Amino acid sequence: MKGQLCCFLLLALAACSKDDPEASLPAATHTGANTAGCRINGQVFVASGWGSGPGKVKGIGGGFAYDSAYYLRLNGKFGDREGSLHLFLDGFPSNRNQKLIRPYSLNQNTPVLPAAISSQCKSYAAFFPNDSRQEVYSTDASHTGQVNITYVDLSTLNNTVIAGTFEFTAVSNLDPTRTLTVTEGRFDRKQ
Repeated sequence: MKGQLCCFLLLALAACSKDDPEASLPAATHTGANTAGCRINGQVFVASGWGSGPGKVKGIGGGFAYDSAYYLRLNGKFGDREGSLHLFLDGFPSNRNQKLIRPYSLNQNTPVLPAAISSQCKSYAAFFPNDSRQEVYSTDASHTGQVNITYVDLSTLNNTVIAGTFEFTAVSNLDPTRTLTVTEGRFDRKQ
C-alpha cells in the first residue's frame, strides 16, 4: 500500500510540473539571452521558432529600424497554433542621451507592417497566425497594451541588449468579435 501511495504521489508531482505553464516561460532576464515568451489567451507562447534545417524560422529577431523605431519579432507556438508576435515601438530614440527605459503605450489606430510604410506606423503589437495568410490581430485605440523597456545596454553597436515586458489585447482584422489577450510577456534581445 505504501509503495502504491508513493508511486501515486510521484506521478501526481510529475503531472503538476509538466502542466505548470510558468515553468515553460523563459525567465525575465537582461543578459542578452535572446529569449522571449508570454501567455496568449492563457497558453504559453515561447519564441522558439518552427520548422527544421536551413528553412527553420528563428525564434526571435528584430532590432533598431527606420531611424526611430525598435522592432521585435517572436516566432513560436501556443497550443497547436504557430504564429509571429510583433512589437513595434515608434519614437524609440537611438540617441544614448535620451531616456530609453520607459513604458511605450500601444493605444492608437495604426497600420501594421509589412502592409504599411514604417513612417505611418505608431507603436503597436500584432499577432500573425501561421494558419491564416490574411488574419492579423493588432492593438488599436480600443484594444490596448504596453511595452515596458526595463534594461538597455548600447555600449557597443554589435552587442546592443534590450530587455522588457509586455501585455496587450489585440483584435482580428477579419472579425471584430475575436480578440487575443497577451499577458506575462518578456523579452531579452541581443542585437
